[in-house]
Amino acid sequence: MAITDIKTKLTKNLHDAKATIWTKAGYHLKKIKEHPKILDKILIQDNSVTNYTNEFEKDYYGSCKQIVFFHPETCLYVLKDVWVVGSEGRLFFESDQVFSVCSSLESIEERKIRRPIKSLAKVIEEPVFILSSRAPGNRGHFLIEHLPRLVASMDAIKRLGGCKILVTPMHRKWQTGYLQKLGVSDSEIIEASIGSTFCKRAFYVPTLCKGGIATVSREKYYQFLRKCFINSMESPRKSLPIFLSRKDAPDRKLGNEDAIFSIARRFFPKMKRIVMSTLALNEQIRLFQEAPVIIGPHSQPFRDILFSSNSLVVQLIQGSRDTSNEYYQWAQNYNYVGGIGKNLCLPLFSEIEFNTNSDWIYPEDKFEKDMSQLISLLKEQKTVSYEA
Repeated sequence: MAITDIKTKLTKNLHDAKATIWTKAGYHLKKIKEHPKILDKILIQDNSVTNYTNEFEKDYYGSCKQIVFFHPETCLYVLKDVWVVGSEGRLFFESDQVFSVCSSLESIEERKIRRPIKSLAKVIEEPVFILSSRAPGNRGHFLIEHLPRLVASMDAIKRLGGCKILVTPMHRKWQTGYLQKLGVSDSEIIEASIGSTFCKRAFYVPTLCKGGIATVSREKYYQFLRKCFINSMESPRKSLPIFLSRKDAPDRKLGNEDAIFSIARRFFPKMKRIVMSTLALNEQIRLFQEAPVIIGPHSQPFRDILFSSNSLVVQLIQGSRDTSNEYYQWAQNYNYVGGIGKNLCLPLFSEIEFNTNSDWIYPEDKFEKDMSQLISLLKEQKTVSYEA
């Protein structure tokens, strides 16, 4: 094991141990919303709501509940002398004072929240924007939740004289690719410590949508991202239908993926199976720009529906079509974003009980019936470009 790997593991273990020991000893965290180290609060978003109904899903099932995305009044906080701790970038004013203004970071067990160890802290002199937050290694959360926070803050940051970007520890390499699309150079990106990072001046913005799973931001931020990500690339040309594989996933594999893919190919004979993790960012974007049909088990890769236009996008989801199903709720975030590019987005459901993060199957006879119904609907709507 390399020295850097040993150091990272030791740092992580020390911070985890401190969190556990202090919690058990009764040294509980104080959730702080106001503090002298908050130098300024700059309003970047007023209260508003976005109402979303997936009209194509409504056509398919005969009904579809409206989702309301709440966009609360949000400020950019200018902070001094704060610690950024752990992979989710928890902010501390002191060892027991955690800055708590972001709804997405609530309901976490206290013993799992790493606390600063000041003697081991990495020190950053320059002003930084704290980009890390919940689920930092998940590209779906990064694109749908976290990049909009930066986009919404750009004008305010410019007025404040600019800053560097503090990204999630151990994920700098791939996050840099996304940030470069927004004009952020490699030299402006700093990787936080898996343990403690001491920032002499920091800018922080909470999540722009209030809710546990319904987390999309205002459409204008996604329009901005679409423009930045795809304008520099060639004009899209329709290519082959694609099936997004989860064979490389650590969990939630589709156990009968081969059979489901074979059925999908009966309806779209030229369909090819893709493992997104094997592709560079530009290849992923181009793939979603060009594919007329995208099918696969619900997963992170569907985030790139943001870059598709006029495509048919089908997510296969564990469980039932019920808003209590967290996978359905998150799939609707993707479907909302997909609607910006006028894509037809449809969730299909296994209707089988499941355990969270467990492998699962989609019944093959049901999938064949679902696809037949889908093709009939497309023909009825005269959407001929999607026909087999």
